[in-house]
Amino acid sequence: MKKYFLITLVVVTSINGFAQYKKASFFTRNGKFYGVKAGIHLFGNGVSATPSVAFIYGKDQQKNHIWHWWDLEITGRSKYSYTTLNKNTPGSTVSVTGKIGAMLTWRYNWAYYFADNTNEDVKGLPFAKVAVEAVLAGRGGANETIVPASASPEKSTYLEGANGGIDAGAGYVYKLSEKTTFFGVVGYRWILNDASYPAFFTDPSHPYVNIGVRLAKKKDD
Repeated sequence: MKKYFLITLVVVTSINGFAQYKKASFFTRNGKFYGVKAGIHLFGNGVSATPSVAFIYGKDQQKNHIWHWWDLEITGRSKYSYTTLNKNTPGSTVSVTGKIGAMLTWRYNWAYYFADNTNEDVKGLPFAKVAVEAVLAGRGGANETIVPASASPEKSTYLEGANGGIDAGAGYVYKLSEKTTFFGVVGYRWILNDASYPAFFTDPSHPYVNIGVRLAKKKDD
């Protein structure tokens, strides 16, 4: 009887241990995450502040203070306005206003935590980041109004095709739960615009603000 009791005890203990292992392994994370972010591009220079939204995917490498991620970002339509000289009448000016289409950008971000991100008790983590980007689909379809209509503007609106840029910024991550992390970033983005004629750029270098949420993936994802 005692023998059977010991066997039963071992089996039950093993089952319970296996169940706890499965439960623990289900919630163990491999650092990978996905999420969304929203932001605003503070273009200035005659271009309206413009909202953006992005899908993000990356990895938080907890052992070395580093996390990195990819953005696939859509920037909305913008309004713009500028003044330039009138080539038809020397000394006079021309007013140009218009709207420009959306933009699709692919961006790689690399960030460094300034706190111990391996400590589960630390909920808030400041960080710095740098990024490189490529514009996959540039702005187009300018709908302009020129005043006076008969004028010939010296400067023309530059309809961007593919271009790129770099940015630097600082932010803060806050761990809401084991699976969910909130973050915010402020920074400045340098756009590599180039034109062979006097141009007004609708995507100038500019500051930006982003907020987002990261959702951790399971270890076996």
